Amino acid sequence: MERLNKLKERLEKIGYTAKVFATGEEAKAYLLSAIPTTDTVGVGGSMTVQQLGLAEALRARGQQVAWHWGVPADQVAEMRRLASTADTYLCSANAILPDGRIVNIDGFGNRLAATLYGPRKVYMIVGENKLADTLDAAMDRIKNVSCPRNAKRLNLKTPCAVLGRCTDCSSPDRMCHATLILDRKPNAHPMEILLVAQELGY
Repeated sequence: MERLNKLKERLEKIGYTAKVFATGEEAKAYLLSAIPTTDTVGVGGSMTVQQLGLAEALRARGQQVAWHWGVPADQVAEMRRLASTADTYLCSANAILPDGRIVNIDGFGNRLAATLYGPRKVYMIVGENKLADTLDAAMDRIKNVSCPRNAKRLNLKTPCAVLGRCTDCSSPDRMCHATLILDRKPNAHPMEILLVAQELGY
């Protein structure tokens, strides 16, 4: 927890609101109390959000949740667009550094765009497995842990799905098309980082 508390202090210094939770369930309970029941909620592709059952909990209390996972193929693009203009946006991070830099890689860029501008508020739920000591370590983690696992989960035809490591491929299914590094919180864009002392997502 000490490492997470130090990171929380750093995140607050560079403009974010940040909180530390012992478990994902505690973070989930906090989010359900913090998100107004009248808000529309958008979700970026996130195993963390899925693991916590956040979308189901929000829908169960009558909220409109825009998430491109689990919808028919002809609705995916529209669902991504709706998510990016929701009142509240939920996602995770691929990696976060001790100096507060947050690193994300996307195939379509919808998650990156929403963390920069669009929703009225963004919440990032970040498990302690996403912490990296350096930018090189963060990129290594993303390219050789996060993306291969996600590619395999999605049955994508990429070398990393088979080999479990990045080959900097040119596959049409490649997930690594855009990289965003948030050096600090974007201006006039409320963002709250929830740091969780357990492994969440990839």
